[in-house]
Amino acid sequence: MPGEGPRLLNGERGSTLLWRDLAFYPPSDPVSSARRKARGFPISSRTLVFVPSIGLGYGLAELLGRLPEQCAVVCAEVFPEVMAEAIRVGLPRDPRIVVVRTEDPEALVAAVRAMGVGRFRRVVEAPLCAGYRLARQTYERMRQAIAQELAGYWRNRLTLTALGSRMVCNLLDNLTLLPEAGDIGDLGTELPVVVVGAGPSLDSTLEPLAPLRDRFALVAVDTAVPALAARSIVPDLIVALEAQASNLQDFIPARDPAPLLACELASHPSVARLYRGRLLFFSSAFAPLPIFDRLAGAGILPTPIPGLGSVGVCAAYLALRLTRGDVYLTGLDFSFPGGRTHARGTPYHLAMLHRCERVKPIGQLAYQAMAARDRIHVRGKDGASLQTDGVLRSYRDTLRRETAAEARRIIDIGDVGMDLDLRAVSVTEAAGRLKKSARGSGFGVSGRGSADASRRERFDGRRIQEFLRAERDLLVRASEAARQAASNRIVDPACAELIRAVQHAWVHFPDDPDPAEAGPSFLARASVASGYYANRADRLCSLLGGLEDGQEG
Repeated sequence: MPGEGPRLLNGERGSTLLWRDLAFYPPSDPVSSARRKARGFPISSRTLVFVPSIGLGYGLAELLGRLPEQCAVVCAEVFPEVMAEAIRVGLPRDPRIVVVRTEDPEALVAAVRAMGVGRFRRVVEAPLCAGYRLARQTYERMRQAIAQELAGYWRNRLTLTALGSRMVCNLLDNLTLLPEAGDIGDLGTELPVVVVGAGPSLDSTLEPLAPLRDRFALVAVDTAVPALAARSIVPDLIVALEAQASNLQDFIPARDPAPLLACELASHPSVARLYRGRLLFFSSAFAPLPIFDRLAGAGILPTPIPGLGSVGVCAAYLALRLTRGDVYLTGLDFSFPGGRTHARGTPYHLAMLHRCERVKPIGQLAYQAMAARDRIHVRGKDGASLQTDGVLRSYRDTLRRETAAEARRIIDIGDVGMDLDLRAVSVTEAAGRLKKSARGSGFGVSGRGSADASRRERFDGRRIQEFLRAERDLLVRASEAARQAASNRIVDPACAELIRAVQHAWVHFPDDPDPAEAGPSFLARASVASGYYANRADRLCSLLGGLEDGQEG
């Protein structure tokens, strides 16, 4: 009957669950069927086993019994009626199993995070009953969400191993630039904002928008700057995230000094130094490091935003907070439309032209770069299939998630690239809408006081110097404590707390133990790394002191 709940069907070899014309287990032998399935899934070390639909819990005990070391089970149940039956029958009590009653993949991901994502290297799906068929697509989204969470975690770990030390050095070096910089939170405009990425779709949207330049504020990612310069278009604000010096090529050979530059605090300082006097900072916690809390406590942490990974997503996120009007996106393709990777005039496009030969025609480098990636087919804006990869798709997902609360104000321009799942209009329609906006000029200071007054209050040089002195002293104490612990092979609570406090000194280590349980090798390396950053903080402190003396003189 419609609305009737699940019911138990008892048999000689156990009970099965019947609901919505579905038997969760074979009525002839329900328990043994689930146990056979539990024994059939291959499980290696550090695997998270995902069980879609709890059913009556048959097979879970057998699954737990054969789990290798450092593995766990997470079960999801969409329907409260089924969950109630499972609880009534009884579920295994084991710290290695988590059962979540939810329809939301994000709630399941939150449960996995609470378990500790870093414990697992992979996810294996193990349906022990047929209940997953009642919500097949929901359970598949859950599996994909867990897999993406694990992939994102390990991608971030690899990034930290490769670039963590560079990012920490950048952060410390950029503190010396704060006294002459502003905060992105002081900026605002009444104009609509156009955000320009460096994707191939930019080629078809710039020309119709250029005559309307005084009708909107223009925010460009750093890689798009040469493409704009080739068309004599000057952005109002450039956004830079890159931790390495490689994006200096975005500003060479021609660099218009007129735009403002908004840099992430861990971006490479060589770019920030190009825009002294036109420089703003924001911050994002690229890892959960205690130094960010200390910066905030000292009042010198620039406006924080989430760690977004992509400079295009970051530019869109900032634009929504710089205006109360509409935000238009173009050049954020997150894919390879027509086999192309970047717009004309960008550094990658120019490098491809410079390196072409008779046996390496134009486009071959882009084809080789795409072929080396693990490509995925996704739906384009025109409904057709196009190619992307897992990283670019994760950026699209991040954009969609971070703009969800302001979706009514964000508009996607263009007809190529990945479907961003946002309100989309043609470039002609976007131009028509922009024509109706009032004329204006870029960004101004929002909030009280002038930009200079705000800057002096937020990023006072003496306050930053005091912070660096305190960091130096903390690092020296941590280095000595770690050295002694490595020698004595004993980590007392005070030593462990010191090592945790200076996690930025060892965030790039490939191993990530609890300092209280760390071995001599980790402790010895942590001691050396802490000493290195103590010396670096001391040099920066002296540099700031020299700058202050020069200003007073």
